[in-house]
Amino acid sequence: MWKSFDKDANGHVPGECIGVLLLQPLEQALTDGNQIYAMLKGSAVNHGGRALSLTAPRVEAQRDVLLQAYEDADINPETITYLEAHGTGASLGDPIEVEAVTQAFRCYTGSKEFCRIGSVKTNIGHLEAAAGIAGPSKSC
Repeated sequence: MWKSFDKDANGHVPGECIGVLLLQPLEQALTDGNQIYAMLKGSAVNHGGRALSLTAPRVEAQRDVLLQAYEDADINPETITYLEAHGTGASLGDPIEVEAVTQAFRCYTGSKEFCRIGSVKTNIGHLEAAAGIAGPSKSC
């Protein structure tokens, strides 16, 4: 059993999938009368930088990309109630990811336990090439 963010996490389980998101400017979606499931308010991209290994994430890199995304979206992370994380179930990466989220939130608030965190990988495995589409699909 896969256990993302659990003390008994023991690595990732591979899976296979394909997924597609159709993106459209909000004004056009409204004009076309399309069902709107979610809106992208902002984005950010970075690189993990120099690390001990390719598979070892860096807290600072993850924290910084979160802070960039909050700024780009012009939101206060204290208003976030759920975060769909990477959460591979690895004892190395999951705690680093949680620490990065915690540090990013602390730049805005001292409040605690206001945001749930989860990972679709707990349900369907790590979809390798489709891993990036699984989270947004779950959230919609």
